[in-house]
Parts: sequence; structure tokens; C-alpha cells
Amino acid sequence: MNRVDFVIRQLRYYASVGCQHIIYIGDSSSKEESEKIQNEIKRLGDTINVKYYYLPPYNIWQAHYYLLTQVKEKYTCLSGDDDYQIPDSITKCAEFLETNQEYTTASGHAVSFRLKQNGVHGELLRLADYKRRQIENNTGAERIINFFDDNYFVTFFSVNRTNQTREYWKSSEKISDQAFGSEILPNSLSLIHGKSKILDCLGFVRQIHGQNNGLLGTFDWITSSEWCSSYSLFEKVISENLATKDNISTKDAVGITKQAFLAYLHKQFNKVYNEDIPVSKRSYFYGSVLKSIRSKITKIFPFLKYIYRVVVKPRLTGKKELHYEVLRTESEYYKDFKPVMDSFTGH
Repeated sequence: MNRVDFVIRQLRYYASVGCQHIIYIGDSSSKEESEKIQNEIKRLGDTINVKYYYLPPYNIWQAHYYLLTQVKEKYTCLSGDDDYQIPDSITKCAEFLETNQEYTTASGHAVSFRLKQNGVHGELLRLADYKRRQIENNTGAERIINFFDDNYFVTFFSVNRTNQTREYWKSSEKISDQAFGSEILPNSLSLIHGKSKILDCLGFVRQIHGQNNGLLGTFDWITSSEWCSSYSLFEKVISENLATKDNISTKDAVGITKQAFLAYLHKQFNKVYNEDIPVSKRSYFYGSVLKSIRSKITKIFPFLKYIYRVVVKPRLTGKKELHYEVLRTESEYYKDFKPVMDSFTGH
């Protein structure tokens, strides 16, 4: 909504990499901004395949659900106008889901970035790994507890089966709270009904900036007038789906739902509390000293940084540092990240 520059940047990226997938756009912008997007689609011509829908009166849930009713393809993934999906990775994920019916969602690895100018184009300020997880427990109860306890991520940024995704979003129709209705509930349902897979490729790149149409902070969210009624509907839908999927009683399913969501709230409140309380001078001092020493050592011996990130840390943690890997020309992920970087740097 009214972020035409982000939309145009994204469309030009998809054209530049020869994206073969159909792009469905739901636009709630003003008429003037809408025309700019439509003119860009015309200018790009047959270099991309776009289906554009002008939806000015639609809220976030309505726009997402309407687009899902229009999708004819078997698989789909959702994206904000400021993010990038890697087209070849979408194909790989769809192929994986085609032969692995016990999985409901698949994705590649992901990174997030910030620009120094905090806008559409500019110089890269920071890269970070963007959290996505494999959740492969055998029951819906185990998966939803795992999901909320330590592995929460936005599942609809991954590739999903369109029919299932449409049903999950339909389940949110009566929920007024945006966080529950347009994110947490459809996310949760996909994990109740199947496993999630991470393929070894770069799948998604997300921008962090000051223009995000974000959700309320945790404290403001839980004290809002819509929270209680929305949670009650969320608990009802989740419990009913758990009971059906795992063949357990509704009472047991409600208990599992409460257990899982309490873990989610616990982590959210801890995060907010730790961000708001002042850092002691002592901990700040020692943290700064250690950071300074580490920075000086890596400048004097840059090969140590390379060895630690490429050899030592992956062996210690069992995973690669994607935000480092995507910038290495020798890396298998670089070829997919380079066109994205060219896009947001304006090159």
C-alpha cells in the first residue's frame, strides 16, 4: 500500500533474473500510486508474468485471502513488496513438496539486510541470517510446541500447497486482530498439518527498514481491546485442528495449544523486557572491550575470520553463516544473492 518504489524494484528484479513464475499483486494504494505500478508492468511487458488486482478497500487479511482465491497454480508463496523470493529456489521447493506429501511447507535459507539510507536503494549496511527452521516431529502437537517454543518463523514466506494455504487463511476470517489473523494462525495451521523442510539453497531475502507496516509491540498487542476475543478464536481453531490431526480429545488439544502459546508469549516478553531495561555500565564496558579486541584481531589477521566462519563455526553449530556465505564469490549461494544485491543497491 502506497510503496510503489518497492514494488517496482521487486518487479525489475524478477524481470532481470527471468522469473518464470506468475506474480499476483494485491494493491491497496491510492489511484495515483496504483497507476505507476500498472505503467511499470506494461513497460516490462512479457519479461514477467503479472496478474494485478486493485484492492483499495481491502485490509491485510482480505487482500491476502483474495489473492489466494485467484491463484491457479498448485504451489504458492507470499511476499511483502520489500522482499525477494529466489525463483529457482521456489521451483526446487515445489518439486520437493510434490514428492514429499508429509511436508506442508518448504523453503531455502534466508537472509535479511539493512541499507545505510533506509530506503529502496542504497549502500548495504548489514546482513544477517533470517530465521527459518526445519520442524519434522511426527505429530501436530509436537510440531506446534516445537514451533512456538524456539522455532517460530513465517511459514507462508515459504512454498506451500495453494489449496491448504487458502484453507488456513480462511480459518482467520472472523479474527479481528491482525497478528493472529494475518500471521500467527495461518502459520500455525501449516505446522499442525505437516512438516517443514529447509533445502540447501538461498530462498528468501528480506529487507529491514523504517517503513515497515509492522504489527504492534508485544505489550501493546496483548493489552489491546481485540486481543482476548481474537485469542479465544485462535485457541478454538488450533485446538480443533490438533484434535482432528492427532486424533486426540478437544480437552487435550486445548491444553497443548495453551502450553505452546505460553512458550511463545514467554519468549516475546523476555525479548521486550531485555530490550527495554538499561544495560549496566559494567556489562556494556566488557562487551565493548571484547568487541574491540575481536575487531582488531580480524583486521590484522583477516584469514582468521575466514577460517572461523567457513570452517570452525559450521562444525561447531552444524550450520553455515548464510549472511557471510552469500557475499563470498566462491560460495554456492552468491550467484542467487548477487542479482538481489544489484537490485537494492541500484546497480
